[in-house]
Amino acid sequence: MHRALLVGAIAASLAGPLPPAAAASIRCGSKLVSEDMLAAKVLAICGEPDLRDVWTPPGAYGYGYLAPTEQWTYNFGSSKLLRVLLIRNGRVARIGSEGYGFPTPARRQCGQIDIQPGMSKYRLLMRCGEPLTRVADYVFYPEPRRPYDMHPDLRDFYSAVSPVYREEWTYNFGSNKLLRIVVLENGLVVDVQTGSRGFDAR
Repeated sequence: MHRALLVGAIAASLAGPLPPAAAASIRCGSKLVSEDMLAAKVLAICGEPDLRDVWTPPGAYGYGYLAPTEQWTYNFGSSKLLRVLLIRNGRVARIGSEGYGFPTPARRQCGQIDIQPGMSKYRLLMRCGEPLTRVADYVFYPEPRRPYDMHPDLRDFYSAVSPVYREEWTYNFGSNKLLRIVVLENGLVVDVQTGSRGFDAR
């Protein structure tokens, strides 16, 4: 199968975990955004999200196109929760939240210990900015199956898999510190590793 078609098929079937505290709707001004609403209507009500995270390898979709799976984050300020919308096939599939919002920092300050597992991609970008490099693709994790899900003769031959959008970002904090390699899955930091010594920008 052609790679673009394969990615589209994977993304279309991807449910993708959202942060806890799922909500059925959110309010933008005097209007409500609810599940199953067209993404175009969400944009009309709430405007562009603070982060529009496209879960497909970079460069596959241009302006005006919706990827099969996107995750939108809205930051309404420190008195309200960050709202996270999972957009699938042009509609709102799920609405969740990820802690309280915050003012956009005038100047980013990011140290090696500031990147922690569980941090959302939006918080990571707001705190540390764009990484030096990034790679992205889908990976497949096996799902545990209950013993009675299938006939005993078939259990050894078939196993369910769950596609996950996995990214690897590399941050450079200068020649006196080690590179930081950040692994994200479905928009959340899952691991932080150290690399070789960093370098000063030219």
